Amino acid sequence: MRVDIIGGGPAGLFLSTLLRRDGVEDVRVYERNEPSASAGWAVVFPEGSLDQLAGVDAESFAAIERAGMSWTKVEIRCRDSRYLVEGNRFHGIGRDALLTILRERATALGVGLHYGHQVTDLADHADADLVVGADGLNSFVRSQKEAAFGPRIEHGSFYYGWFGVEAAAPTFAYIFVDTEWGLFQGYVYPSGQSWSSLIIYASEETWQRSGMAGMDIDESLRFCERVFADHLDGRPILRRGPAWTKFRHLRCDTWHTDDTVLIGDAAHTAHWSIGSGTRLAIEDAIALAAQLRAEPNIPDALAMYEKVRRGRVEQFQDAALLSERYFDTVGRYLDYDPIQFAYQLTARSWRISYGDIARRDPDFIRRFNAWFHSRATGTPTAIAPPPVFAPAVVGGLRLANRVAATVPTEGAGLLIGTPPVPGTPAAAVLAADRLDAELAAARDAGYQLALLDLSAHAVADLLAAPPELPALRAQWPEDQPVGAVIALSSGCDTVAGTEEAVALARAVEAAGAAVVLLRPSTDEPPRAGQVLQVADAVRNETGLAVVVDDGMRTLDAADTAIAAGRADLCVLRFDESEAGEA
Repeated sequence: MRVDIIGGGPAGLFLSTLLRRDGVEDVRVYERNEPSASAGWAVVFPEGSLDQLAGVDAESFAAIERAGMSWTKVEIRCRDSRYLVEGNRFHGIGRDALLTILRERATALGVGLHYGHQVTDLADHADADLVVGADGLNSFVRSQKEAAFGPRIEHGSFYYGWFGVEAAAPTFAYIFVDTEWGLFQGYVYPSGQSWSSLIIYASEETWQRSGMAGMDIDESLRFCERVFADHLDGRPILRRGPAWTKFRHLRCDTWHTDDTVLIGDAAHTAHWSIGSGTRLAIEDAIALAAQLRAEPNIPDALAMYEKVRRGRVEQFQDAALLSERYFDTVGRYLDYDPIQFAYQLTARSWRISYGDIARRDPDFIRRFNAWFHSRATGTPTAIAPPPVFAPAVVGGLRLANRVAATVPTEGAGLLIGTPPVPGTPAAAVLAADRLDAELAAARDAGYQLALLDLSAHAVADLLAAPPELPALRAQWPEDQPVGAVIALSSGCDTVAGTEEAVALARAVEAAGAAVVLLRPSTDEPPRAGQVLQVADAVRNETGLAVVVDDGMRTLDAADTAIAAGRADLCVLRFDESEAGEA
């Protein structure tokens, strides 16, 4: 069998090694650049990726381990504070060094490497049994069969540049510098050499206000050296090739035809903020080689490759999109206490829970819990329970903890729509069309929070004037809060959907609400976690307290949301039997 691989990056080179090791007779790699061409700065392997690499090719793994540098801590720098948080193991290595290792390994196994070879016509590879497009985001292979692959590319809204700095960073550092022009973000990470990688990230508004839009590349780097002067110790920023761009999100309808397949960035991209681009490329190579080894029929092997890989890749793409959105909106969190800012950044991809961070860095969580509880009580303490057990004040209503429940549940800080228990705050959910009839009964029953149920209305229909809310505020005791229940539908977590929900929350706030309860709609419910994403925006862009009902069933899920400042209270979905046992 003959396999022609177009593209000599990590995905293409590693695939060629695996195929030759598996006995494929003729494996050829075609790379348009010469081996001496610079290939950027450092790339990152997460721990799981290194383990997988070790399992399939110990020799490549050992060479990558020797040539790079590993770390477990990340440093968060913001407004004169610095926090170190223990995390997973990562390994940084210069991209040039990585390509040299993979190239030498492929050569030793008999791969035919053709450098300085620009592919201009796939017909030149018609004799190959399989053509692999490993030629990156601007894939020539994909472009030649665009109708079959169905690529879709969306641009991010921020500018970024991938640079170097002559300093051996000891670990990964997130740097946030708030300037008169806006926020500049920097990401410094080790390479295993005397230099480190530096990514700079800035919004369109900051790009324009700072004047960077009118600067040439060298001027822009000198400007960034001044912005990050306190963090670079006077060292210059180094560049190779193009400097500034906006991230391109690529998804394809399919990654294969009967005799052609895409891997790595030719097939999909994931925002660099989760450091998984090289990981996904290497894992693609491993998965494709495994299917070709197991299935002699090439079309069947390619179909199985995509079936096996697509779900995992899309999980990473979704996590990367959440991470990107975090950094795009990080300005809303700059007023957080530094320790909470550090916590939230650590949990930004929404795949890391409070319990995960507690296991990785128990000392950081001990300090975080002490800070959270001390802030909630006004009394300094060194040892404290997790955030969900801290008292809260919601619209003037004092709660013993941050658990809400919709069935009678002993120990919940707030009962919603359940009969009040003496000494336990409870919220009555009042339908707009029965407001007058239910209001007096709710007061007489001892409810302390009245929530107007707006969930029967579409969010867009409520923006002008939330019905009945001013009347509810006027008729409810002045010393007790009122709020609204808003139901969110599928798609609520898009940028447009989130902006719409925030606009409604502001309208509700202007009408006298102090609290909003966000929950899924019953007709078009969003996926789990999407309501919480909207809650994060609402809480941090308005003055409202936010109670979120998003199907949570564990204290860890509630702690994760509350610790990151995404919600003030979380509804835990106890069923009746669980409530009776509480």
